[in-house]
Amino acid sequence: MHPNFDLKTRAHAYYVQNHFQVFQDMPKVATSWTECLHEWNAEGKSLPVVDLAFSSLALAIFARFQNCLPAATEACKSYLRLLQHMQTCILNVTSGDADAKEIDAYLLGAHFMARYESFVQNYGNKADLESLKQTKVWYHFDGAAAILKLWYDNRYRYTPTSAINQTRRTLIKSCLLREQPLPPWLSDGSIFGEMGIALEFDRLIIRSIRIHHMYLKLKQALEDGGSIAPELGSLINKSRLLQQAIEDWSTRLPSKWAYGRHTLAESRNFSQDRFYSATIFTCERPSYSAVWNAYYATRLLISHTRLRILDLAATQLDGTYRQETLECLSQLNSSAESLASFIPFCLDHVRIRSDGMSKASIEISNEPFKPYLASLVVWPMSIASSLQKLDPAQRQWFRSALFHVSSASSECLLAYAMSDFWALR
Repeated sequence: MHPNFDLKTRAHAYYVQNHFQVFQDMPKVATSWTECLHEWNAEGKSLPVVDLAFSSLALAIFARFQNCLPAATEACKSYLRLLQHMQTCILNVTSGDADAKEIDAYLLGAHFMARYESFVQNYGNKADLESLKQTKVWYHFDGAAAILKLWYDNRYRYTPTSAINQTRRTLIKSCLLREQPLPPWLSDGSIFGEMGIALEFDRLIIRSIRIHHMYLKLKQALEDGGSIAPELGSLINKSRLLQQAIEDWSTRLPSKWAYGRHTLAESRNFSQDRFYSATIFTCERPSYSAVWNAYYATRLLISHTRLRILDLAATQLDGTYRQETLECLSQLNSSAESLASFIPFCLDHVRIRSDGMSKASIEISNEPFKPYLASLVVWPMSIASSLQKLDPAQRQWFRSALFHVSSASSECLLAYAMSDFWALR
């Protein structure tokens, strides 16, 4: 951060140190774009599209958090140069002769461009709220989808990279948020580099999104006056089997990823803004908690979809599934409580203390969390805060926590955190 270094170097250093760190021993099931760029740099790769995209985002974030107007100006200039380079990059990639490096460069560039536009447009309380189906950021996702489809069609020529794998994961999430059906070519994660436990989890996510979309189709059919009773029983059974499958998946995780349970003493005065309850879950490493966050977020989505399907059944089948509805609602709230119990550890609000002779205990930290820790929790909390069937008090806590995390980090959800624009039907 020495002032003798140029502005771009200072912005890069600030962004990497505070907002974009690689976590030690991150399980494959929970890797992110941070690991993608790390792989790109570790292999000595460099292309203007990636460099300009990363610089534009780093300068914009440095400008915002360090109140540096020259950095904001430089970020705009860098982004304009990036748009020009991106046009050339698209032509090279779509020509049919692109190598793996060029494809990865485009996908990395598209990701950082989406992050840049989200950050400059949606940061703060006064941001323009757009429907998630219409926000302009999706243009970059659609462009990435077109390039990934090109890679898929010529996959015999390439080997899956982290950027290929992560682009597919991002597109799957976008299908969920935009309530679009998942394209068949995206269904098989093994083609894009998923393997082992991560591939098993990926298949569960694919099933959950398909069931969610089938529910939306049945709901629309009912609203249009059609009969859906024949399909309801089958869909309820599919959702029930999926609920059991994801619980079974969690029993096969490596023992070193296991989490411990702690209870804050009643005498401790802890903030309700930071702690949903006195129950805290911790792991050996923050990176391991990312797996459990993803797990409980997916369980929330599955339970919520089941409840929506059972709501339809209540209008068609005369209370046949009343007991199952109550059990599913209990599972939903239990998963939300478990996810909330991980948040303080992920954000370093609690720290594990052990003297080597007694059971480990935790102590509360009142220091601000490091912004890069937000990447561990922002997607799971976004799911939790979007579920309309969740207990109102739980949903409100997740919304408030998401607001807090977004306001202190480079995540771009601050304007959406307290609104229903993020709601999943």
